[in-house]
Amino acid sequence: MSTITPLIIEKTTKTPQIIFDPSNNLYEISGRSLPENVVKTYEPVLRWIDQNLGKIQEGVVFTFRVDYLNSASAKMISLILTKLEEYYKSGISIEVKWYYNFDDDDIQSEGEIYAKLKKIPITLIGIDDNDE
Repeated sequence: MSTITPLIIEKTTKTPQIIFDPSNNLYEISGRSLPENVVKTYEPVLRWIDQNLGKIQEGVVFTFRVDYLNSASAKMISLILTKLEEYYKSGISIEVKWYYNFDDDDIQSEGEIYAKLKKIPITLIGIDDNDE
């Protein structure tokens, strides 16, 4: 199997940390997402998924640990999930874990909406801030 270059983007005060690292089977988007330019922030993510997801043989678990999403970011997350859904339908084993703090109704309901709309297994996992 050819080595897939990982995508690692450090978080800022307005953008999430993004780690897509097939060699460690780690696919995670975490932190706050309210970038000035949502396309610039998420375009590398969408491109990486297009270029690499079809090459991954083992099951993939995408983890979202987002503590704030603006509406533009929510649209991009939806787009990412739609892409994952396409690969899932093509037979690739993909699972999504959506973490939210128990006291964060917004992130929880965002995850619930995605779980209803997307034809892909999405598990909602409530956590307490103290669990981290």
